[in-house]
Amino acid sequence: MTGIEKRGMEILPAMVGTAGHVDHGKTELVRLLTGCDTDCLPEEKKRGMSIDLGFAPFMLEGSRMVGIIDVPGHEDFIRNMIAGASSIDVLVLVIAADDGIMPQTIEHLKIVSLLRTPQVMAVITKIDLVTPERQQEIKESVAALLSKHGFTDAPIIPESNRTGEGIGEVKETINRLVGSIKRPREMRAFRMNIERVFSVKGYGTVVTGVPLSGKCSIRDELELFPGPKSVVSRTIQKYSFDSNDAPAHACSAINIRGAKLLDIGRGMTLASPGAYRETLSAILSVQNVHETVPIKRRQEMRFCCGTSNRVVSGLLTGSRDMLGPGEKGFIHIKLSNPIVLAAGDRFVLRSLSPSATVAGGVVLTTDVDARKKNMRMETERLESARKAVENNDPFLSELIAGSRAVLCRSDLPRLVQTSSGQIIKEIADEKTNLGMIIPVGSSQWVIKSRITDLEEKLSKGLAAYHKENALSLGMPAHQACALLGLDNESWEGLRKIFAESRIIRVHSNWVSLRNFSIGLTAEQQELRVKIVKSAAEAGKPAIPLGTLQAELGETSSDIELLVRILSEAGLTTVIDRYVVHTSVVDKCLDELLQLFKEESTIELGRFREITGLSRNLAVPILDYFDSQGITCRKGTGRTLMRKSKL
Repeated sequence: MTGIEKRGMEILPAMVGTAGHVDHGKTELVRLLTGCDTDCLPEEKKRGMSIDLGFAPFMLEGSRMVGIIDVPGHEDFIRNMIAGASSIDVLVLVIAADDGIMPQTIEHLKIVSLLRTPQVMAVITKIDLVTPERQQEIKESVAALLSKHGFTDAPIIPESNRTGEGIGEVKETINRLVGSIKRPREMRAFRMNIERVFSVKGYGTVVTGVPLSGKCSIRDELELFPGPKSVVSRTIQKYSFDSNDAPAHACSAINIRGAKLLDIGRGMTLASPGAYRETLSAILSVQNVHETVPIKRRQEMRFCCGTSNRVVSGLLTGSRDMLGPGEKGFIHIKLSNPIVLAAGDRFVLRSLSPSATVAGGVVLTTDVDARKKNMRMETERLESARKAVENNDPFLSELIAGSRAVLCRSDLPRLVQTSSGQIIKEIADEKTNLGMIIPVGSSQWVIKSRITDLEEKLSKGLAAYHKENALSLGMPAHQACALLGLDNESWEGLRKIFAESRIIRVHSNWVSLRNFSIGLTAEQQELRVKIVKSAAEAGKPAIPLGTLQAELGETSSDIELLVRILSEAGLTTVIDRYVVHTSVVDKCLDELLQLFKEESTIELGRFREITGLSRNLAVPILDYFDSQGITCRKGTGRTLMRKSKL
């Protein structure tokens, strides 16, 4: 394995897949197209039928190559079929002319339609066994079936695996459909659901699959889930050709170092570090495609996504008790074992007994707060998330459907599904410019559509705070930020967001409910006015707390209570043992900042000279500016840290 691709050959990012009822000629058709027998297992040879997935390279015109997946047709191996169907871009639905449409024909078409929206064609095999009239009859019934599932213009080609009649037209049609595949720009990090694992002498553990997104190169560090466990890619092959990378939508085999063969199996995931995580719950958009079976409010089902399948318990959102045939809705699922899921992943839901394909859909978010037993689900909001996924915007779906209202920079890689700083910045800037997320501070955003959730959470917190702190004007800024999961530096942004709120009142450094007021007596109200007046008249000399108490002739408890209330209101500030009017603090700060325009370090004497303060007051005021993060002590002087107060 040299890491060099076969010269002159282009491997296209597309997968062709056969599907259909057992013994309708799928594997033989693949052999005619590719020259490969995909039934490799001894049991498959013994029983004369496909049991597991088969893979083969298929040469198209112009030295181009795609992969073909041959899925098992028997209903006993439907889980294996689903594992392969999730990667199919061009579906070749195979129907034998002598049998016609059978149960697995319908179920396979249904499954592929749920997992992808592929290009579809039908091949009617074994035409050498039937009359022309029967052939026409089957063709008409297949056309009706395809039309019912939304594939009205799908080509239908009669073919014989025995005589080779029609095989040329099959090849030409596949070539045309592969050429019509259009993909959006790939921005997500590498992720591959593992289909097979085996050991190669001299190399070690090899995992195979069809990457969903991104690209893995030789010597890349990767994560193996569940775990995650750190591994490294050593060598790579695509369709048995040595390659330097494993791109999305091309069947790949990756030789990895760092994990034992017995620790890996189908359903696990190999991914770029930091871009994905395993989960135990998700919110799904679902459509019931069964003709008679409903989905009940709390029901265990088999969740098939990628190459994994799990029994999950599902809870219909809202007040619905049942999702009937043909209906759409939303389900919150919980898994007993973790798997890697991300917004945009498609899935199939199957009933446990009797086993049948009941529904399918798309993952809207895995960002579900496990602490909330009955997470409120607004149907309108989830419908918006579903539309975002349909428009190939899984990040927006996560923002709308997820449980968070505040977005941190550290959350972005997983929500955007990439660890690329450039792509993350590009997407975050786009959503900011569109007003979908609002920057607060340097590393956090508030999701605009979730401001109401923040307001509700803060108002509940304020109600409890006011009850316990009846003589406090409101909750301090830092405490309000912490309650909402925000950094202290996000306060200014939060103030702007709630400036027009009808429920919450925000001030310079505290917040309260609009209908809240402190229950002061008339005497306390009068004393409040006197304190502000005394502090204002004192000016820069300020007034010691003890002197204020003596002048007003009040108890220390009343003075301390009202001074605290005035400090919260931003009218006065207690610095050391002095009560200082806010205007004095602001003036001293302005004078200090003016000095910093001329000098990088300000000594105590220089500060006293420009402000006219006594040493007893100048020292605590400078200490106060230090505590606010405006200045920092350096030797005997101060240096500037920030040009304004919080």
